[in-house]
Amino acid sequence: MAKTKTAKDQVTLSRWQLNVFTECPRCFWLQNRHGVKQPKGFPMALNIAMDQLLKAEFDEYRAVGKLHPMLAEHGVQAKLFADTERLAEWRNNFRGLRWKDPKTGHTLYGAVDDILEFPDDSLAVVDYKSSGAKEVTVYPSYQLQMDVYTYLLQRLGYRTAPKAYFAFFIAVKDDGFKGRLPFRAKLLEISPEPDRVHDLFKRAVVLAQSDDEPEPGAECDLCRWYGEATPLVDGTKP
Repeated sequence: MAKTKTAKDQVTLSRWQLNVFTECPRCFWLQNRHGVKQPKGFPMALNIAMDQLLKAEFDEYRAVGKLHPMLAEHGVQAKLFADTERLAEWRNNFRGLRWKDPKTGHTLYGAVDDILEFPDDSLAVVDYKSSGAKEVTVYPSYQLQMDVYTYLLQRLGYRTAPKAYFAFFIAVKDDGFKGRLPFRAKLLEISPEPDRVHDLFKRAVVLAQSDDEPEPGAECDLCRWYGEATPLVDGTKP
């Protein structure tokens, strides 16, 4: 049985949990107040494999002090973050970029794919995305992802660049399968908005400690399903 937390408990939130907070306050509250997690979806094995392969490929260029061709071809004037020990920690899903608010003791964290370092010593996040769509889309969750990572870098004392990069790898399906799955690469530069994260994190913590159940997100399929199914199971629906 899930354990209900008390309002005095220190709160630790991941970047993904902050995204759940923006999409469905009720699902966020159930997980962080009562330990009831959303059902897991199907594992995205191909995406995970792509992520591992790309990290290994970028690391090969890092080891010889070169920029990955995808970045070089787009004129990115930076180098791959050279501190491999620190990067390994920042990439770890259970550690990541991690900041504990010294005033409240609450923690926010998130795991990055890669980091660029510019000549002025500022840092920018690179995130790998694999897709089967013809055109790439920066969803709100993608934007929040970069906002949180940039915010965490700043809180940890690093200077950040006013940009971040999505490295999209898009499956090419025009010539059929034929035992292979080629990809085309597309680099997309965005402007992170770290200034909005602090208030978002603060409001999420307040909800995680609240005894009052919030309303579900307007687009939450899980809450909509629960709302439709419960009267049928309880026998309260005429």
